[in-house]
Amino acid sequence: MLKKKFVKDKCVTCKQCMIECGVRHSVSKNIYEAFAETPKPRYRLQVSTRKDKPHMTVCQNCAKPKCMASCEYGAITKYEDGNVVIDTKKCVGCWACVTQCPFGAITKDTELNFAFNCDDCKDFETMACVEACKTGALVYTEKHAKYQPA
Repeated sequence: MLKKKFVKDKCVTCKQCMIECGVRHSVSKNIYEAFAETPKPRYRLQVSTRKDKPHMTVCQNCAKPKCMASCEYGAITKYEDGNVVIDTKKCVGCWACVTQCPFGAITKDTELNFAFNCDDCKDFETMACVEACKTGALVYTEKHAKYQPA
């Protein structure tokens, strides 16, 4: 099973991964059209600088996700591959998951009234962020599932 790995020493904080993530999750799937869409596409990871070093905030797919336990609406699922995904159609925007995530990896969309996180491009063969990274800061890695129902 392929997962992504962040190699911070190779990151130049160009944020190309964020741009491609937004495009991948847009309606048009086209970089020239995506950012003119309403509502604007949302990226599911955040690259920033902490203590003068690149940092990536992204869902850690916790073994026992506090976000999932806090969701009274069944909007968060932990799949057999370990991926933790928020179903934005079931989310009611109560933000309980946002406050419970110890990594700050869940984003509020106050315009559309739902929370979302990185879904590792669940319905695609590749991950947009990894494919976009030209410096090798995001790479695919083999990860064995350690699925534990929460």
